[in-house]
Amino acid sequence: MASSPIKLKFAANISTMFQDLPITDRFEAAKKKGFTAVEAQCLYEYDPKSLREAKLSADIDVVLINSPLGDVDTFGLASVPGQEVGFIKSIQQATVYANAVDCKTVHIMAGTKRADHLEDDLFNIYLNNMRVGVEMLEEYNLSAVIEPICKEVKENYFLDSFDKAVQIISEVNSPNLKLLLDVYHLHMLGLNPESSVPSYLEYAGHVQISQAPQRNEPFATGLIDYEEVLNILQERKYNGYIGLEYTPSDPVKGFEWLESYGF
Repeated sequence: MASSPIKLKFAANISTMFQDLPITDRFEAAKKKGFTAVEAQCLYEYDPKSLREAKLSADIDVVLINSPLGDVDTFGLASVPGQEVGFIKSIQQATVYANAVDCKTVHIMAGTKRADHLEDDLFNIYLNNMRVGVEMLEEYNLSAVIEPICKEVKENYFLDSFDKAVQIISEVNSPNLKLLLDVYHLHMLGLNPESSVPSYLEYAGHVQISQAPQRNEPFATGLIDYEEVLNILQERKYNGYIGLEYTPSDPVKGFEWLESYGF
């Protein structure tokens, strides 16, 4: 884990980390660990004013939040037939929370496939909703990212390949829509991170990392060579945030690897 002159920027994920604390205490917990930025998954069960107060009190940036999931089975609304109005409301809700915590990037959740609809029909629904969602976010000076998700995390998730994500990004054709490049999902979807990260990095607006298959710290025993992956990000001068969307295996050991990257 050799150091590099290009300093990578890491953001703690307060949904997967510090789970023994109330959500409003996790901002300060991340700051005490040395982080200057955090990301989060679903914040919508919490009061936005309380989240803002906690964020300001900790003096920490929020760099990414997810759009609402809908119900437990839906996992987003962007590709769900008949949920166009619900999708618009979900983006409106996302803007409220993003503005509350001064976050500039929203991960728009795609939703799960419907067995009674053809893939092409779902693709067109998703594409049309993404055009609407990105335009809505642009009105608030917010950007969007989309993330392919493997079946081990969500069975039948619509956005189930990186090539499909790139196609959507190309067809929407907006500078405010980019890829959420999650290296864990990249590996679990059958791609080699060492060869695929350089290919997809040009589309990336945000990167996330965790070890496969357990989704713990990147240098835990696992299937992904994160020394090589992080070297690639340094060599390619990636200057966005790297979200640490993992659950530490230990309160101390789960963070020790960051020291090798000047943290």
